[in-house]
Amino acid sequence: MTTCPSCNFTSSTPSDFCIRCGFAAARLGPRIARLRDTLTWVLRRSLAGFATGLVGWWVIPAAGRAAGASLSQSAHFLLSGGLGGFFLGSAEGMLEESSVKSVRGGLAGLLGGIVGSLVAAWVVRGGKESAGMTAVIVTWAAAGGGIGLVSAMMERKPARVAAGFVAGLLGGALGGWLGYQMYASLMDIARPEWGLKRMIEGSTGAILGAVLWAILGFGEKLFVFKREIVQNVSYKECDLCHHANVLKAWYCAACGAVLQVSAPPEKLELPRRPALSRFVSACQFLGRLAATTFVIIALLAAVFLGTINVFLGLFGLLATALAGYIAHVLFNALADALTPLL
Repeated sequence: MTTCPSCNFTSSTPSDFCIRCGFAAARLGPRIARLRDTLTWVLRRSLAGFATGLVGWWVIPAAGRAAGASLSQSAHFLLSGGLGGFFLGSAEGMLEESSVKSVRGGLAGLLGGIVGSLVAAWVVRGGKESAGMTAVIVTWAAAGGGIGLVSAMMERKPARVAAGFVAGLLGGALGGWLGYQMYASLMDIARPEWGLKRMIEGSTGAILGAVLWAILGFGEKLFVFKREIVQNVSYKECDLCHHANVLKAWYCAACGAVLQVSAPPEKLELPRRPALSRFVSACQFLGRLAATTFVIIALLAAVFLGTINVFLGLFGLLATALAGYIAHVLFNALADALTPLL
């Protein structure tokens, strides 16, 4: 069975040209398949960054308003950088259904955002007219660099780790610049009411997250997670311990190392309904995003409301955590209900 990469027609016998659309499948098919695989990888990561950035930049301004004048300008920088970095860094783990990667990426983004915010606070003290945008670029470049660095560290190869760091650095800097340029322009032109203003704030993080993970995704696919496609094999051999792993494996079952080979799609048991499979994955992603978001909101509610009254802070913590748990369960229940149809 062969599938044409141009029109997706499936033929029972291999041929040089697709019998449905005439595409030169034998000559150009592998190139088109690799290009589509790369673009799909980048798009999924960019959309994940878009979603986490959108939600994060609804939470961050709300937290800043809740803190109010009780925090200094430097503390507001740290709050924004840390929270924003955590949201953006957790996107990869949510996408790959890995709690460890979500926490690890989130903490890398948190640390990078804090370091960038400290530098940004120092830059702003200079009082120059361009200091504001410079501070933004520095903050999100540092957060993106930390995220890219940790994302590539599993490869254990210095050149690939460096490529991940540079891609994250560039993605964060460009995403931060674009997001806040758009924010400044829309806020100046639209003169929005409360609801539209919240949407503009959220879109700032959405653009930042989408650009960061698009550039980081390209870096990952082209340099960091570069794999050799193996054809006539029934298993994946680990380069370090030579253990034979199943074709679906990404990591070695014996030593945990990243496998450096990739199996062709025709050797994998792919879902019969790929569109439905993507929808199920989106529901699972939203469930993890809801859980992460409400955990952060619950902690912020406990801190800010707890300064007013300890029991009010405890109530805010429990109520928000319960809402997050319900949202998480509903998204995953929908995913579980649709999974048997794949």
